[in-house]
Amino acid sequence: MAEYIVSLVLDRIATHLIDEAVSLSKVSTQVEWIEDELRRIQCFLKDADAKQDGDERIRNWIADIRDVAYDSDDVIDIYILKMAQQRKFMCFDYHPFMLGRFIARHKINRQINKVKTKIQQINYSRGTYGIENLGRGGEVTGLAVGRLREKRRSSPHDCEEDTVGLVEDIKMLEARVIHGEPRRSVISIIGMAGLEYRVKEILQYLGKTILELGKADFDTMSNEDLKELLSKFLEERRYIIVLDDIWKIEVWDDLKAAFPDPENGSRIVLTTRFKDIALHADPRSPPHELCLLSDEDSWKLLSKKVCLEWNSTRTLPPWSEELGRQIVKKCGGLPLAIVVLGGLLSRKEASYSEWLKVLQSVHWQLTQDPTLCADILALSYHDLPFYLKPCFLYLGLFPEDFEISARRLILLWVAEGFVQPRGQEPLEDVAEDYLEELIGRSMIQVAARKSNGRIKTCSIHDLLREFAMSKAKEDRFLEVIHQDVKLKSFTRGRHLSVHCRVSPALKNTSKVRSLLCFDLDEPVFREMKKFKLLRVLDLEGIHIARLDSAIGKLVHLRYLGLRGTWLKTLPSSVCYLVKLQTLDLRSTLVSPIPAVVIKLQQLRHLFFNELREIVPSPPPSRTFLPNLQTLHGLSINGTESVENVLNKLTNLRELGLCGELKLQEKALGMWILNLKGLHCLKLHARGLCPPAAAIPKLDFSSHTHLHKLHLVGLVNKTQKFPPNLTELSLKNSFLTEDPMEKLEKLPNLRVLKLKQSSYVGKEMICSSGGFPQLQILKLSFLFIVERWQIAEKAMCSLRELEIVECKRLKIVPRGLWPVSSLCSLRLGYMPADIEMKIQERQGENWYRIKHSLPF
Repeated sequence: MAEYIVSLVLDRIATHLIDEAVSLSKVSTQVEWIEDELRRIQCFLKDADAKQDGDERIRNWIADIRDVAYDSDDVIDIYILKMAQQRKFMCFDYHPFMLGRFIARHKINRQINKVKTKIQQINYSRGTYGIENLGRGGEVTGLAVGRLREKRRSSPHDCEEDTVGLVEDIKMLEARVIHGEPRRSVISIIGMAGLEYRVKEILQYLGKTILELGKADFDTMSNEDLKELLSKFLEERRYIIVLDDIWKIEVWDDLKAAFPDPENGSRIVLTTRFKDIALHADPRSPPHELCLLSDEDSWKLLSKKVCLEWNSTRTLPPWSEELGRQIVKKCGGLPLAIVVLGGLLSRKEASYSEWLKVLQSVHWQLTQDPTLCADILALSYHDLPFYLKPCFLYLGLFPEDFEISARRLILLWVAEGFVQPRGQEPLEDVAEDYLEELIGRSMIQVAARKSNGRIKTCSIHDLLREFAMSKAKEDRFLEVIHQDVKLKSFTRGRHLSVHCRVSPALKNTSKVRSLLCFDLDEPVFREMKKFKLLRVLDLEGIHIARLDSAIGKLVHLRYLGLRGTWLKTLPSSVCYLVKLQTLDLRSTLVSPIPAVVIKLQQLRHLFFNELREIVPSPPPSRTFLPNLQTLHGLSINGTESVENVLNKLTNLRELGLCGELKLQEKALGMWILNLKGLHCLKLHARGLCPPAAAIPKLDFSSHTHLHKLHLVGLVNKTQKFPPNLTELSLKNSFLTEDPMEKLEKLPNLRVLKLKQSSYVGKEMICSSGGFPQLQILKLSFLFIVERWQIAEKAMCSLRELEIVECKRLKIVPRGLWPVSSLCSLRLGYMPADIEMKIQERQGENWYRIKHSLPF
């Protein structure tokens, strides 16, 4: 973690020296000296970070580096803050302004000298503590990591009787091993730490068990010789090899030469936590992702483990199931955690009070034996590249079992400065790759995906969250305040999260960089000046009706989340937030949009509440929000809104507009045509549309990046859709010709929603082979449609179907039933005989489908 902290501070110093050249001009030499010294220290940190768990001296040395890096960051940020404040006074009186600058420079020089002294002491102590050679090798690191992995592999829970909840997984894997194509294929199994703890280690015994070689043979053979020998032996045989716990792509690349492809159905079963390794090993073989255990299977595993440890001489008491189910609920379906607790309970007295104690201290219990759980889970963290460590630890700020919006998380990471630039690629895209990598490493779980396959929401397992909070608190990275935490234990975390109903009275918050609040029922932290170095302020859903005008003093603020608050206005001081990147005003009462928003030139993402009027036109000479990528919820009226304001926004990737759009056909069409980078577009024309001839003709055929399109009242019969569209929603289109003929030819369409009055004809026809990728279809308030004809092999990938208020639909399409992929059906306010016909034609499939009866 120290490596990341130093890297982050170095990036910020380099950025400040460019962006704040005027402010730092008088102290640039001292700042550059700090930058140079931190770069020298950084060379030692990669090895030192990995070795600190086994050496108290190294751990203390790293803590000193972390603290001096934090101090350097604070000194520069505070000086920039002072300079920004002084510039405000310059407009009124030049002489106090100059005096203030002189005092500020004097203070920063004194603080920089203190930092320089600390850095010199750190350099000296490295030699004193005998840690000069940290950068020269990885012997100790390798041994430490090896011991950790050995702990994981040697966990005493590998008896066959512990197998619970894997029946379906075993059947699927068995079929893939026995059947399938003749080529040698790799079958990968992916899961979190602790999911594959029973797999036998085969690779290390190949030479001895297959070739019957002895130790003397290995002494005289190189790795290449051994691989060649194994390959020749296996070339003439059909074989299956199991490789357990592959951590690196390089490991597979080193081993694969030993496994020839005689095209006789040979198989390699590989277990890993990393999806990229599985895909690399065999791109043609989809990885098998293990699911966490259900509540029922979790309880079965716990009860089996307890009984096995008792050697079947005792049975569980009647009350044990009630407490046992509550205990495994806290394990989140992770077998390793359940088995650890099962072993613990087997050694306890079989009494209600003893089991209750375990329930009340589950997370604490799981950290007490590092050989069983804590170190095993920590191994995944230690293996993360340094740039992912803060992103992972940051998840500890969110409440337990909280479903985190991927968009929100990505924008927070960017605002915090966690995301490293990658050429000209948008930081948000790099951050999304970070999220995918954490998921690929099984550190985060996907809760839901969007229609285009990208992540919509995610979550973190309780045990990994507990580890993240513990590790982050140790590094002074974050602090979580909730009802049970005494404020005296506040450890000066840089990122603060509040999970309680009442606002706590915090002290020493001047160096806090982030404030995220959850579940607060009263106004929060009115005195914003106490948080003078904030980069992130997220008050989503908090009951606050007024924002402190002192928020304008937070010159470092990058993210301001006010979604769902009770705000009616924004203070005019918001115009001083010159570094603000994200402003979220969704579900607030703020209206009209304040003109000060125009002054926020660094703004990248702007979310308005629906039906809010547009800001006044900016002065012609001023650039209008040049960095804006996201604009949602904006209402426009009159042609001047587009021609004088919006057409200056040329870098938008997501756009949501409502208003009298039909009056601005030419201006709107030309503007959208030029937005070639659009990924998501939502247009809502107020009121019912005029005849089709008067509807604005919006041509999307050249928008190759546009994957999500929602149109209300803006579709005509000659409409051209984006070629790579994955989600389409239509409403109030009043189409008289069957839209299915055109829509079924969209090759990537996965979600289709035809809402009220989108189609006003009587018949819809879906042809054979049409909608090849469609997974979700929702039809609602199509009052005139009477007949829906679906040919065989149409919509062959359909998984969810919803039909609401289509009361004239009398004929259920025969081609749709049965569809093996269909798993969800929802009917609302439909004729009573519709369900009977569907059930009759679906046959046995009916009981497999999760369905809702008319509601």
